[in-house]
Amino acid sequence: MTDMLLTFYCAAIDRDGVADALRGHTPAPLHLRDEQVLGRDFGDAGAGEQVRGTLRRAAIDLIVPADDVAPLVAAVTDARRGHPVRWHACPVAARGRIA
Repeated sequence: MTDMLLTFYCAAIDRDGVADALRGHTPAPLHLRDEQVLGRDFGDAGAGEQVRGTLRRAAIDLIVPADDVAPLVAAVTDARRGHPVRWHACPVAARGRIA
């Protein structure tokens, strides 16, 4: 089965709720990071963000089997949050651990 790198992008204020929803559905480690997205053409942006052209977002990465992607997207869809969440999944060609 193919492993997938699944990334969710959410408003910074929704990060903990999205992470909790994911943790309830997978044992995979979650990697959380804060991001700034620069631009002016964002349908998800609030009025202040549109004026500044800067969105405060969080990204959550995890590697899961391909069959787990749809249930995890459904879990985030049902999670308590105030803003839209974008996501993408990419196959993992190789991975490992260097000690």
